[in-house]
Amino acid sequence: MDDAAAAADRKQSQRMLCDYFEQMSVPKPLAVRKDVAWEARRRELRQGLLEATGLEPLPDRIPLDVHASAPLDHPWCTVRRISYQLWPGVYSSGLLFVPKQLPQRPAPAMLSPHGHWENGNAHPEVQKRCLNFARLGYVTFSPTQNHYEDLAIGVSHQTLMIWGNMRAIDYLESLPEVDKKRIGVAGASGGGLQTEMLVALDGRVRAATIVGMTCDFREIMFPHTSHCVCNHFPGVMRLTDHPEISALGLPSPVQYLTMDDWTRKFEKNNFPAVRQLYAANGLGDRVWCKYFDTPHTYDKEKREYTYWWMDMWVRGRKDAQRESEPETTTFPPETLVKLSAAVPGDKGFAEISRIYESHRRYKAPTVATAAEWEAFCKKMLPTLHRLLGDDTALPRKAPAIARPARAQGDLVVQRVGYPSEGPIVVPAITVRNRDAAGRLPVVLVLGPGAKESRLAETGPASARALAQKGFLVVLPDVRCFGELFATGPDDTNQRQGWERNGIVWGRPVLGMAATDLRALLDRLASRSDADLGRVEIVARGSGDLAMAALFAAALDPRITALDVDLCGCSFAKRNLALVPFVLQHGDVLQWAALSAGRRVTLRNVPAEAGDRAWLAGVFRAVGNATGLRIEPR
Repeated sequence: MDDAAAAADRKQSQRMLCDYFEQMSVPKPLAVRKDVAWEARRRELRQGLLEATGLEPLPDRIPLDVHASAPLDHPWCTVRRISYQLWPGVYSSGLLFVPKQLPQRPAPAMLSPHGHWENGNAHPEVQKRCLNFARLGYVTFSPTQNHYEDLAIGVSHQTLMIWGNMRAIDYLESLPEVDKKRIGVAGASGGGLQTEMLVALDGRVRAATIVGMTCDFREIMFPHTSHCVCNHFPGVMRLTDHPEISALGLPSPVQYLTMDDWTRKFEKNNFPAVRQLYAANGLGDRVWCKYFDTPHTYDKEKREYTYWWMDMWVRGRKDAQRESEPETTTFPPETLVKLSAAVPGDKGFAEISRIYESHRRYKAPTVATAAEWEAFCKKMLPTLHRLLGDDTALPRKAPAIARPARAQGDLVVQRVGYPSEGPIVVPAITVRNRDAAGRLPVVLVLGPGAKESRLAETGPASARALAQKGFLVVLPDVRCFGELFATGPDDTNQRQGWERNGIVWGRPVLGMAATDLRALLDRLASRSDADLGRVEIVARGSGDLAMAALFAAALDPRITALDVDLCGCSFAKRNLALVPFVLQHGDVLQWAALSAGRRVTLRNVPAEAGDRAWLAGVFRAVGNATGLRIEPR
């Protein structure tokens, strides 16, 4: 293939990927429901969101075990660092602003999660909001925005943030100064997302202000990179979109402050439906939106509108008016950053993974008979379809592509394109012996490089050598590998973008790759020279491709043999492409067990993948003891 043709193919693949991205990212409009219908929808979505964020069921509300720093003095309040317990041995912290004057006892309270500001809640603009709420008589707590994820076991950044903020409300409720029935929450950017998720899932929030966050997911998704990773949590677009999430707190009043960022279209495109939803349920005055022609900030004017909203709905002053925020002195950020409420028993956020593994990680079942294997497959296969997002796959629409075959010595080489989901056409090269007759056994050869590099390889296991021996060899570039990888000329962050978008769609990249492999077989079935009763997948040089092959084989009985190199990868080692929740159901060996009736060779399987003897026992149970090879032994 000449350079011009190769460049044209790359551009076509980029267009396909972008088209697929757009179709998968179509916003999900908020449908206006009322009364019983809305309550049913809200229950369904709350349940789905808790499951998506690994919080179903909610963790136990263990003792907060509060630790407090020495106070800092401000003319309006005292400020302390507070540490509090989320899970056993796992602590978060935040800054507590206690007013020196409390006009009301018990007092209203504010939770003020910050976003990705430098120094977090020690940033002067975050301080100003908290200090002024204290000036107005609110006990104010600004929890730290922590990031931690372990998606394989079901822990996302939102798992930690949502539960941390729920426990922060627990902490506010524990204070004798606080009125439990008057707690508001307000945050911007990442803090706005925390506010949105908290008001959606915790009925204790009296009122909320979401600043610079709520918009269609499409506004913060890109075909070549990702937004802040904490926005990308598992399968959320299977369920809904941000505007509907933000409205799940109904009847709690919600104020939206938008600006010239990704929220610029919200007031026109999304807010009318939110307002109609509240109005349909008799609460039209409890939702309000204002656009500001500013950059992505939580500045003085926006804060003033926040104070007004909270005075009206949390304090209960129906005649509240927007008042000017006075100037005040903030603490040097380093002073608050260094403010410590040390916890000697804090094990760090990695302890969350250990806790989830102890309660939720799969336990390999006993499979000693063919009947037990069949029961195992019956349980695991629907789970695998769900984990890989098969239910979100787009209908196949693209036509097949077949370029003229060309002779290369004793081989016939042809470049083809096999339709997969939606607009995707999987680019591939087929290679066969010119003199081979009849239906040939099929070998799909996968590798991390583009298909041309696999075609150029030599040696006894190369595609050319296999073709000379009488195989029909197929060299595909499945998503997100080879030609079906990049959506533009710059590959920087491409893989992260596809991986993160796939998480939001509920369509991990290994699910896309497995779909492409199965689609190849659908098209090969129409070839007169392909024997679909003898299909093998060979994967080298990529644990991810090996895993995609294992998944495809588990779901497609037409794949009769596998020879895959895991390259030392397993989900337990966290060095495979992200598949959320996968370790709650199985690792490499459990998914390989779904092909126990076939010929399977696994190479370079790490010890962390599990007990090899268990897998060998499964193959014996189905009468195929010689069908499994694990190399090296």
